[in-house]
Amino acid sequence: MRNQRVIESLKWFVLGAVAVYAFGPFYSLQPLQGLDRAGHWAISCIILALAAWMIYPNRLPRGVTGVLMMGLMLIGALPYEDVFSGFTSSAVWIIIPAFLFGHVIQETGLGMRLTAIILNRFQGDILHTALGLTLIGIVFSMLTPSITVRIAIMMPIVLGIIKALQLPGRSREAAFISLVAYTAILIPGNGWLTGSLVGPINIGLLSPELRLGLDWFNYTRALILPWSVITVLLLLFLFLVFRPKHTSAENANVYHGITLEPISRKEISGGAILGLCFLGYLTTPLHGLDSVTITAVTLFLLFFAGTLSVHALSTGVNWDVVLFIGSIMSIPMILEKIGLITVLTEGLEPLVSQAAAQVYLFVYAMLLLIFFIRLLDVAWGLPSLTLLMAFAPSLYELGIHPVVLCFLSGVIQCFTILHYMSPFAIISSNLLENQGWSERHLVLYGLGFILAVSLGAIPSIWYWKLLGLL
Repeated sequence: MRNQRVIESLKWFVLGAVAVYAFGPFYSLQPLQGLDRAGHWAISCIILALAAWMIYPNRLPRGVTGVLMMGLMLIGALPYEDVFSGFTSSAVWIIIPAFLFGHVIQETGLGMRLTAIILNRFQGDILHTALGLTLIGIVFSMLTPSITVRIAIMMPIVLGIIKALQLPGRSREAAFISLVAYTAILIPGNGWLTGSLVGPINIGLLSPELRLGLDWFNYTRALILPWSVITVLLLLFLFLVFRPKHTSAENANVYHGITLEPISRKEISGGAILGLCFLGYLTTPLHGLDSVTITAVTLFLLFFAGTLSVHALSTGVNWDVVLFIGSIMSIPMILEKIGLITVLTEGLEPLVSQAAAQVYLFVYAMLLLIFFIRLLDVAWGLPSLTLLMAFAPSLYELGIHPVVLCFLSGVIQCFTILHYMSPFAIISSNLLENQGWSERHLVLYGLGFILAVSLGAIPSIWYWKLLGLL
């Protein structure tokens, strides 16, 4: 406890020092040529917010930091429409229902039922169970974009499997099962717009002009192959590195299956409505409705059918995350309005244009930079992503399509090689009661992710050229 208090005090000291610098010497000297006082004030607010998001003091939730940043910007006389532009994005109105969709499959028992049906089918065979977990992850990513909800449903079940099969904690077999589940939860859903919050966040960070051509169908068409390849490569890596010594014969004697309760009306209505929602996304070219419209209608149907109640609005939505993401999405518009993007583009244009002329060079240079920066940027990588997306218009003019940045965004948010880099890894490990993987296993997993992404980028770039995007 004493060490925790010391660390917390140190965080607040560092944050205070950043605030003094940002609103003291930086704002007073105005070192960025081409920016006026309002522009420097906005940069000071963003510097403070980025520092708070990365340092993350316990008493300062990230959503509250976002609200503080916006309040300080209003003090600096920045226009309301720019400061709150992130909350007018269509992405926010996909993210809020996403939490409620997750609430449906978690609270109704639908998630547990689907999981039990698939896992009981394989009766303790570790390799087949791994395949089942992969299928469950894909199905859940169709039903809800919320990765946190998928973790909350699947990881306790994975822990139950580890105990039921009498696998030693943090053993090779336990790490294999738990990391396969983690991969299924995290990776495949990046292949379509509503498979994780990565998609809506990407769309929300792009300018209105660039997001016009990225509806559900076109976004999915561009990214389904890259993330499918990465998923397969990562699962092959896990099989080669963590391949269990025993797969079925011994486990069949100790596995007794998951007991199922009678199916409820809410499970039926929830599954049917969410299934129709995903079908609506999939058939966008036929009916022309956008993702927000489909999501809004789905949310209405869930309340109309009685699957959701008013109580879900307070318990089913993580408003801290909503405030955090909304404030993050405001940053690109603010940077553009104050002129910083223009200033940086002019300064970096020779370097960027040279890299953009060779797409492979650009992608791999960005991947190398991402893997390094993520060691420091622990706020889901969103601060780094925000700055990257701010350059989307200028990069588009140089021949880099936004789907490339959307791909890099998924890499930013999914990459972890140590627990502190990803809240998803921390939550999963806690739900597994630290019986799944060890730190060494996670490091190996992170290296496998780097390898899978590096190899997967080659056919991805070829595919984007085939689609005429590059």
